[in-house]
Amino acid sequence: MQTLLAAPYKAVLFDMDNTLFDFIGAMQRGSAAAAEFLQAGTGEELFSYYLRWKHHVEDHTNLQDFMIAHDCFSVEKYFAAVEAYDSAMHAGLTAYEGVHELLTSLKADGYKLGIVTDAFAHGAEKRLAVTNLSEYFDVVVSYDMTGYKKPHHEPFECALSLLECAPHDVLYVGDSIRRDIEPAYAVGMTPVYAKYGDRNFFETKFSTEIPPKTLVAESPLDILRILQETML
Repeated sequence: MQTLLAAPYKAVLFDMDNTLFDFIGAMQRGSAAAAEFLQAGTGEELFSYYLRWKHHVEDHTNLQDFMIAHDCFSVEKYFAAVEAYDSAMHAGLTAYEGVHELLTSLKADGYKLGIVTDAFAHGAEKRLAVTNLSEYFDVVVSYDMTGYKKPHHEPFECALSLLECAPHDVLYVGDSIRRDIEPAYAVGMTPVYAKYGDRNFFETKFSTEIPPKTLVAESPLDILRILQETML
């Protein structure tokens, strides 16, 4: 086991959705199930409603808007469609290959582990439970803890405070250049771009340039290689 006196980092922070598991795929499954239940539109169309940023990406007001647009809204059907969406979204949701091995190794080596996510606390808790990842994390900073979404610096600073770590003591892993890598770098953490999980096709209008000194992980287990190289 390494000693943290010799290690350059004391903690590793992670984004959650698409960094630890495929949340875009889960949303697509949920959208397809809800559209099929309603017999209205398509799953792809409903999915696009959730990506409008008009409401929070997890807010089922997006589903309500879709139902109103298709003239099929009723309170009873709405709640049934929400259940269809949520059930399908969580069905088959699993951590990426290598994530459990990565987190087990980091915990064994004495790193503090945390999450910074734009998800609501109840959504984060549910997805971490379904993927059997809850036990690994010392800190989970959700949207409703700070009232700010990434790339605002407040969620990152909240996590640092809870971990009782200085920015230079923390490695931050995320799949979005705009919402993870750029703010983590600006706050003073060492960013690791989780290239394997980048499904941010809806962010093409923003900068996709990787900030300097950003490390790149091609897979979850690649993060162990990155940490080992910093020990040399």
